[in-house]
Amino acid sequence: MDSFQVDSSFQQVDELIKEYLLFRGFSATFRSFESECRNDKDKRFQADKIIEELYTFITNSDINALIDYWKYLDLRYFSRLDARFFGSVKKFEENLLKYYLVYATQQKRREKVLEFFDAFGTELNGNSGWTKWFGLPFSRDPTIDPNYEIFFTKQWLEMFTISLHNFLSAIFQNMPLPSLLCFNIDRLQRYVLEDEIKTLRNEINSIKNGKTETGNGDTEIKLKINKPQEPTNYTKMLQRARSLFDQKDKNVPSRSQSIQSTTSNKVNSDNNSVKSAEIYADDLCLTPIFEYAIDNSQELPGEDINPFTIMSQEIYSEHTSGISLAKFSHKGNLIASCDADNIVSIWSYSGAPVKSKIDNLNSNITCLEWESRSDKLFLMGTDERFVKIYNKESQSIVHEFQTDEHFPRVKQINCSPVEPLFACSSSPKEVDDGWNNVNGSLITWNLKTMMIQDKFILEPSMSKASGLPVAPIETLQFNHNGQMLVTGDRLGCIRIFDIRSFKPIMEWSLPKITNISLSKKGNGVICSSRFSFDENTIYVVDEAGDLMQWSIHKPGTIISHSHLNGFPPSPSLSPNHASLTKPSFRKRTSSTSSVRSTKSNKSFSGIYLTNGFGGGSSNNGNNGVTNGGNLNKVSMVSFSNDTKHVLCVGGNGGYQGVIYQTSTGNQVQLLAPHNSALTAVDWTTVNGNSVLTGAMDGSVRVTKMVTDISI
Repeated sequence: MDSFQVDSSFQQVDELIKEYLLFRGFSATFRSFESECRNDKDKRFQADKIIEELYTFITNSDINALIDYWKYLDLRYFSRLDARFFGSVKKFEENLLKYYLVYATQQKRREKVLEFFDAFGTELNGNSGWTKWFGLPFSRDPTIDPNYEIFFTKQWLEMFTISLHNFLSAIFQNMPLPSLLCFNIDRLQRYVLEDEIKTLRNEINSIKNGKTETGNGDTEIKLKINKPQEPTNYTKMLQRARSLFDQKDKNVPSRSQSIQSTTSNKVNSDNNSVKSAEIYADDLCLTPIFEYAIDNSQELPGEDINPFTIMSQEIYSEHTSGISLAKFSHKGNLIASCDADNIVSIWSYSGAPVKSKIDNLNSNITCLEWESRSDKLFLMGTDERFVKIYNKESQSIVHEFQTDEHFPRVKQINCSPVEPLFACSSSPKEVDDGWNNVNGSLITWNLKTMMIQDKFILEPSMSKASGLPVAPIETLQFNHNGQMLVTGDRLGCIRIFDIRSFKPIMEWSLPKITNISLSKKGNGVICSSRFSFDENTIYVVDEAGDLMQWSIHKPGTIISHSHLNGFPPSPSLSPNHASLTKPSFRKRTSSTSSVRSTKSNKSFSGIYLTNGFGGGSSNNGNNGVTNGGNLNKVSMVSFSNDTKHVLCVGGNGGYQGVIYQTSTGNQVQLLAPHNSALTAVDWTTVNGNSVLTGAMDGSVRVTKMVTDISI
């Protein structure tokens, strides 16, 4: 595809915008838009024109303009890349500056070389890659000096140019397009279809008109219809537009990918795709760019390495104490987070101000949930019998449901995806209260009538009937139509309830697995249980770090089993934190922090988190406390919507989120680490893939990703 076809889609949209501005009478905006189009620094995302601009600054010996333009590219594109590419960006910058010095030397502009070292010598001093370059102005003939001769060769310049071109092209090909350009692609596709239909109709009419002469018109019609059509201009334009964000089969930097050799290493100015084959970024050892770009320390085992491209990672600091829970809304544009002070904040990570702050003075918040059909209602469970319903629009508690007095601790809440209904599990407050007697309850409440719909008591008699132990329910989740509910409890028992009869229709226990060796670190406590995307299986993650896939059609039959390496993170508790026994409340100070903060300066001063029974707070003010012991591991696991991946706390000793592949249990992607241990994760796929990680220092990082698949 030539550069004209690359420009055409952008040019058409630009013209449409100009036409609209004139139509509306926005003449000042029109002139401003025209001016910015003429001074387009992005060069309509054409890598060859960006490189041409960089080389223009070099030929003019304008070092300040060169550095300013590179900083613009860095801020606009390179800073949004995955961290594993940062080394390559630095290498490209270094080689670009070295080419500036090489060109100045070739043009006998020694004063420009000395001016460069006067301006940047202090900054470059101590950098091993620049140590020998301080002698360049004093070398008699750099072209034969072994320290510089390779940089004065035509081959090095060609390889560097092609490497940089490929790197920029790969970035542009994987950028998400704005909606306006997507509309243009749909328009082009419609033109393609209309053009093909018109062509086929003309051919069919022509064949029908000559049928009486040929005598075998039906056969000829079939041959004409099955004949491959020549690509039209619209088809070519559509294919080019799609190539801008093709994220799988193009030459995107990848561990397993290398570029095949070609006979030419020259840059074709009419082509904006990856052009060459043996492409190098390193200057001396000439390492292939796609091999050099990967930090080998980040290598992860698995079939699908780095299945997501990181688009942005931002840290927000709304809380002054450690995060205990955090959840995306079902529409994906809001986040509800709770801290150790039991302050719940509802806020937007898209730039809007904080929506609400809810103080919970009399009890500890144990779980959070959003109403599934909208983001209007928000539910909070406490350890004092209450499920509080908060209306985001009126910014007030509109109702409080109360559990049985024997089961005051609300363990988990999950809303039906199709009805105004939510399920709630509760348990005794302390481990000794009723452990051998009554072990909890499962209740469904109707959000329309604000009344109990069904109630199921976990009684010891259940154990006699089924042969399975009975324990408080730790996790629960509805299926897609809200007719079934899967639960997992503290002793590793999985039950599937029919919502209509509100009785378990299937149940089995993890310890019944005899063909695998289950770790006993977690004592069978289930951290997550949920239906697979096709709802033929159940995924279970337990506190020992085992990921299991169970068949629904054959209850108790395991389909796959793997261990999530690194989850849960190893306990590393300070003496004060290790002695947590009873719930306690901390004095709270008002939060003055802004939600859009790049770094949290708050320290973790004791976070009250529970894992079933017990809990407490620690006032040791220790930032080094990691997420072990009594921390709630249910909030440390979150599946993607398609259940192909699961996000857990596990990397870097619990300071980092890790994405695992559910089919193999292998780590496939590491998220950026926090400065303190993580306590909560969540995943939404409503507006693209976004994940959050909450930490003990009160920070929440939101990572936006795109899946590496073809559009």
